Amino acid sequence: MSLAFKNSSELQHYLQDHPCLTPLGISLGNLLLESHVITPTQLETALCYQHEHPDFGRLGQVLLELQMISAERLNLTLAQQLGIAQVNLENFDIQPAVLKLLPESLARRYLVMPLMLDGERLIVASADPTHCELLNLLGFVTGKNVETVLASTLDVEQAINRSYGGATAELLPENEAAEQSLSLHRIKQLAEDKPTVRFVDALLEEAISRRASDIHLVPGEHDLTILLRIDGVLIENRRIKHSNLAAIVSRIKIIGGMNIAERRLPQDGRHMVKLTDRTIDLRLSVIPTVHGESVVIRILDTRQSLKSLDQIGFSGQDAERFRDLISHNQGIVLVTGPTGSGKSTTLYAALNDIKSTGVNIITVEDPVEYQIDGIRQIQVKTQIGFTFARALRHILRHDPDVIMVGEIRDQETAMMATESALTGHLVLSTLHTNSAATTITRLLEIGIAPYLLNASLLGVLAQRLVRRNCPHCLVPEEVPAHVRSALGLSPDEPFYVGSGCEHCRNLGFAGRVAAYELLEVSPALRAMIEPSVSAQKIEQQAIADGMRPLTQSALQLARAQLIPLNEVYRVRLE
Repeated sequence: MSLAFKNSSELQHYLQDHPCLTPLGISLGNLLLESHVITPTQLETALCYQHEHPDFGRLGQVLLELQMISAERLNLTLAQQLGIAQVNLENFDIQPAVLKLLPESLARRYLVMPLMLDGERLIVASADPTHCELLNLLGFVTGKNVETVLASTLDVEQAINRSYGGATAELLPENEAAEQSLSLHRIKQLAEDKPTVRFVDALLEEAISRRASDIHLVPGEHDLTILLRIDGVLIENRRIKHSNLAAIVSRIKIIGGMNIAERRLPQDGRHMVKLTDRTIDLRLSVIPTVHGESVVIRILDTRQSLKSLDQIGFSGQDAERFRDLISHNQGIVLVTGPTGSGKSTTLYAALNDIKSTGVNIITVEDPVEYQIDGIRQIQVKTQIGFTFARALRHILRHDPDVIMVGEIRDQETAMMATESALTGHLVLSTLHTNSAATTITRLLEIGIAPYLLNASLLGVLAQRLVRRNCPHCLVPEEVPAHVRSALGLSPDEPFYVGSGCEHCRNLGFAGRVAAYELLEVSPALRAMIEPSVSAQKIEQQAIADGMRPLTQSALQLARAQLIPLNEVYRVRLE
């Protein structure tokens, strides 16, 4: 029977009768075999997977990923077979002194939470108490005899966020004076104080570890709210005293190369963070508001965002159709959708696919989001007149085969892109339109002659990002009648949604996938491109030519239980 403790007092009494909690030298694989939780074949499969994916994690996490064992069963087996105390960290009264023994960076890297000191023993919570090398490392760092108790991965992560974040925030330098009255010397001093540096560094590490795409610092009248955007949704992370705002914003300005003395005007900056085997690119934006300066940090993680076309979410047939479009040696292929719909991710996937064919690829972007080896990438600088259109003129003299234009924003850029496509270049770009059909009418509206568009446009991909269900906690979805009615569905067709579990940090979602419609410009559709043509007629012809509308694409994902039906309703196109 497992021993579960909810507070330090209960655990302290147990420790008095158990001088050693952590058996050393016991393999998790052998333990699970002996208790008949997994078979030898399953263990061999998991070990092969772990060898092929060295960055994935330890054996327990591999078994969970391959769905050979549930998190609950894994924890229960460890607790029962090893006689290890199991703790619930939600309201556990962690001793503040132990936070100083183990740096937050190590706690996050190895997912361990220091709980309490029992004489010379430091008790830490871990999801993998059989990790003997980790115990030796923690013992060396802390100078204590380190022993583990068992806790879920989610519990450990949340405890680290609560405890270290709160401790760091409490150590931030207090500032009773109004922000506007601070001297430049005091601002710089606040930004360089160790607690401020640790707080900002810890916030960045936490956001990156949770796969956040953005960090928001929102000043209110009495406090500062910190939010993380995960899978497209803003989630409140913590609230701290408003008096800490000046120190934190000043630190962010320093790492972003901004002017810390300027608090009246918006500023933009950039910062690179190196984490083990990858580099994270941070784009920082500071804007003054009535309650102080607001900050948004965009996190560009190349490892997370650079994908292949097969990982975007295309069906097999549509992947081949899109590859066929980008295999032409001239013409325009456009990817459209609102901000945050994954357009850049799709374009970079296309460039990765194309670059293997031995062609000269040049991009002009604002900003250059991800740097790719073997591709020449140009940053637009509008403040000195180096615009998309001007950059395109120079690119054409550089012998390109493929040109990627970050965004078509105006008539001049659209004309240059069209002319480039007509003179023997494949042009890839993005446009802010709702659907594939309205892209054609938008180009006509901004002044592209029908005969030029007719001769140059190859196809349009319109897409949205929809949140993917966590596969570990699917439950039947309760769908409102008006949603079924709007989508033309029967009242009894079943759909599923994630209810929230340890794997998805109780969100119910795990990543995002693209819903899309792919319009290929067929001969019949080319004949329709005239100044007076409507988007509705273009869409009807595209569907007749084989295009599956975006709403139907999303609905297919819901029927495959990959996304909930409310995501289809959210991104539907009427």
